[in-house]
Amino acid sequence: MLNGTSSRYRMQFLAIVATVVMGVSFQCGSAAAADALQARKEIKTIGLEYTGQDFAKAAGNGDMTAVQLFLNAGMDVNEGGSAAIGLAAGRGKTKMVQFLLSKGAKPTSNALQYARTRGYQDIEKILVDAGAKE
Repeated sequence: MLNGTSSRYRMQFLAIVATVVMGVSFQCGSAAAADALQARKEIKTIGLEYTGQDFAKAAGNGDMTAVQLFLNAGMDVNEGGSAAIGLAAGRGKTKMVQFLLSKGAKPTSNALQYARTRGYQDIEKILVDAGAKE
């Protein structure tokens, strides 16, 4: 009988744990959704639209705040064929290139070519070190 009682309490305990875990997961998901929605509102406030084109433009301008908002809002760092890193590389935005790479941007051959043809050797090296191929 003790085993049956123990088993019942174990099942109740597991049910409670599962309920708590699901609740925490739901709240985290809700918080992330709320944060993404807020980031999209802030993007609009600074005069940009939540589009891949505006994301790439912000990266090319070296606007770290705007780029972070886009990422917080759910923008894929490689949106538009990695246009953001390409524009940043072609405009000599070293810190932006490093930041985008740290967020998972692909070191594309286009970005490498843009940096090379415009004489940004430091960015060229960063991209090659990150795996960019010709």
